[in-house]
Amino acid sequence: MTGSKTFLVAGVGGGLGRAFAERALGAGHRVVGIVRRPEQVAEFEALEPGSAFARVLDIGSATGIEPAIRSVEAEIAPIDVLVAGTDHAESTVEDLRRQRDIDVFGTVAVVKAVLPAMRLRRGGTVVVVTPDATPSYHGSKFALVGIMLSLATEVAPFGVRVTAVEPEAFRAAWSNEGLVLESDGPLALGAGTTSPP
Repeated sequence: MTGSKTFLVAGVGGGLGRAFAERALGAGHRVVGIVRRPEQVAEFEALEPGSAFARVLDIGSATGIEPAIRSVEAEIAPIDVLVAGTDHAESTVEDLRRQRDIDVFGTVAVVKAVLPAMRLRRGGTVVVVTPDATPSYHGSKFALVGIMLSLATEVAPFGVRVTAVEPEAFRAAWSNEGLVLESDGPLALGAGTTSPP
């Protein structure tokens, strides 16, 4: 990737989303981070004033997603790279339904909101992160990987690249250990490419 890009990264309050955001900022890119709570806005933007921006957004509620994306593109810059994905570990059936609403339907809604401008510009990258973590992740992971593999084929003619990244084991904020990647690298799924989950 050459030149400065604008990233939209979900879940920058901690864990893998925060790690992606910090890496992109460190490489000189502009990052718009999605946070859950208003008090996280100033903390994230303080990472790199002028390059780090935060937006409060509940991606489990589809109604606010498209206006938020349009606002980012109008007020900050067109989105070149979207990084989104699963970030919940739930246990009860109701929790699992809420997790699916956020991790699958919410992520797909964000992707759908970002894609039209990428298609018009004939370029962009969508990265969906689907960790191999707990059993409750796997339903979301398999659904997202399937959707993204199909989407990759559909949008490739428009210059948009779609990748599903599957880190193996890692500890995130909810494990009380902080983010620690424990594999040598993720399995990456790109346009026309597949590998076993």
